[in-house]
Amino acid sequence: MQNCIPKVSIFETQFTTMKILETRVMKGPNYWSIRRHKLIVMRLDLEDMENWPTDKIDGFADRLEETMPSLYDHRCSEDHRGGFFKRVRQGTWMGHVVEHIALELQTLAGLDTGFGRTRETKTPGVYNVVYSYLEEKTGLYAGEVAVAFCDALFNKADFDLTPHIQRMKEMRERERLGPSTGSIVEEAIKRDIPFIRLNRNSLVQLGWELIKNAFRLPLHPPLLTLQLKLPAIKRKPKIY
Repeated sequence: MQNCIPKVSIFETQFTTMKILETRVMKGPNYWSIRRHKLIVMRLDLEDMENWPTDKIDGFADRLEETMPSLYDHRCSEDHRGGFFKRVRQGTWMGHVVEHIALELQTLAGLDTGFGRTRETKTPGVYNVVYSYLEEKTGLYAGEVAVAFCDALFNKADFDLTPHIQRMKEMRERERLGPSTGSIVEEAIKRDIPFIRLNRNSLVQLGWELIKNAFRLPLHPPLLTLQLKLPAIKRKPKIY
């Protein structure tokens, strides 16, 4: 399952070196990963920045390390702490940098997630930037901030991440599951059981197969709403 969202960056009036063409939100098994269902796929046009790998941008690595030192924990393909910074100094393309920043912004906002991939498309200079998310709106916002931040670093312009991280924390609190439902979802993740959030009121579906369980746990037990959906059998949901 995916949502496709044509994008016009909320930051485009400030920095326009790169352009987000569209963003797709994955919520189930997908081309990029069978096990990691919650992915954002950003189609990013580097435009002129395609001609500027990070090792060719004067002072870029230093500015990145100074303004976002927590990226030191990103191992990247080097498979050790500091590996991503090493890749930046050796030279990598900006889509790859956007991927790591989008992930780290979510981590700084209290949503620790770490899967990412960046691949060039058939169109030169256009990349699919893929990164995981925990809360959809926060993940989408992290991608837009990451692009604007990279543009600012490239242009040697000031860009304060603090208010954006604070906004993401507020978005997280508005969107996060209730404590009981959240605990069940955390256990499902540990057991590799796929899930999808069905609405903003903590109604969650577990599984993609023939039998799917949808449940919502209120803040005050013992009230419980449980729906058992059997697509192949015409039955009304049971409510307990």
